Amino acid sequence: MKRCILLIVIVICALPLSAQVLDSLLWGRNIFELLNRSGDYGNRISLVQPDQLRKAVEEQVVQNRSKKIQGFRIRIFSSNAQNARSTSQAVKEEFESLYPHIPAYPKFENIDYRVLVGNFRTRSEAMRFHRELTTKQQYRGAVIVKETIDYPPL
Repeated sequence: MKRCILLIVIVICALPLSAQVLDSLLWGRNIFELLNRSGDYGNRISLVQPDQLRKAVEEQVVQNRSKKIQGFRIRIFSSNAQNARSTSQAVKEEFESLYPHIPAYPKFENIDYRVLVGNFRTRSEAMRFHRELTTKQQYRGAVIVKETIDYPPL
């Protein structure tokens, strides 16, 4: 019994640690389903756990959806031209078609229309995705900005 409780505690503690690396890039995906899929080389993780543990993790995710934390987003568009509103909407839709698992947020601040993407907890997470974005020609002017972000899911 003690081993079972210890194993559950280790799994619960390990999930947030492993999720910190790629959690923002796994937006909208279920971690339990991802663990059960076969890997690149046919390797597979068999996750044996009680249903209560899965339900507890899912309840925690639901409770954290409304929380906000300090983090980083990447600004991929900013303009104050006359057609900036329609252009920002087009940029948002184009980004969402390329990266459907990463959220895009249109924002109007003072006279600028902006499009911000992602919910990154650390600057290094944001820099990793920024590097990927700037290799594409259309997002080479992307900038990392500090923002209040949604709590990233597991």
